[in-house]
Amino acid sequence: MRTSLIILMASSGLGGMHLLGRGAVTGLQPASGSLFFALALYSLTLTLLLLLFTRVRQVLAERDQLKELAYRDSLTSLFNKNGMDHFWEHCKPNEQLAVLYLDLNRFKSINDKLGHHVGDLLLQAVGGTLKQFSSKGKRHIFRIGGDEFVIIAKRCGRKEAEQLALRILEKTTRNYQLERYELFVSASIGITISQGRIDSARLLKEADSAMYHAKQLGSGRYAVHKQGIVIQPVNVLGSSRAN
Repeated sequence: MRTSLIILMASSGLGGMHLLGRGAVTGLQPASGSLFFALALYSLTLTLLLLLFTRVRQVLAERDQLKELAYRDSLTSLFNKNGMDHFWEHCKPNEQLAVLYLDLNRFKSINDKLGHHVGDLLLQAVGGTLKQFSSKGKRHIFRIGGDEFVIIAKRCGRKEAEQLALRILEKTTRNYQLERYELFVSASIGITISQGRIDSARLLKEADSAMYHAKQLGSGRYAVHKQGIVIQPVNVLGSSRAN
């Protein structure tokens, strides 16, 4: 209501100035009082327009901030589950996607033995590493809970997805310096590729299942889901170390 009133007042002021200006052009010179009133109205109009513009910018900024808070994980700044739901809602029905489901090995043990603070530091470190693999409009990274991350790559086939998984494993399977602790942590990744119409629940279930199969072989490995499970061992630097 307030915004509508401001727009109405601004429009009336500009309309009045237009009529007075047209009268001056046609030789109907306004009296000095009318000219003063027109200038005052014009100044008020500019002020109101400036206030309106400022308010619109403020509202848009607040909306973007709320959207950011709703769609971002507060710990890692990656997209959260709400962000993933938003992605699925706006995804093209038959778009080719590769879904990579990543889980950290022995994360629960770290949390239980060293405390949640150290666990949070590890998640932040891993989240920071994963950010380098995001690509606007092509790859999206989500933390969907605990130590579980999902990478969704658009227009990505199996070979490219496996190469991406390998690069991610090489970057995330390493020693982490977390305050006074130096911990070797590895990850496991499950991969699935969309076939035909997008079914988000099925894709996540397939990728999650493939990830658990990868864990059965040890650390630093990925598995690809394709008409069942195909296990693909990966030689990642340090992956043979005890976990």
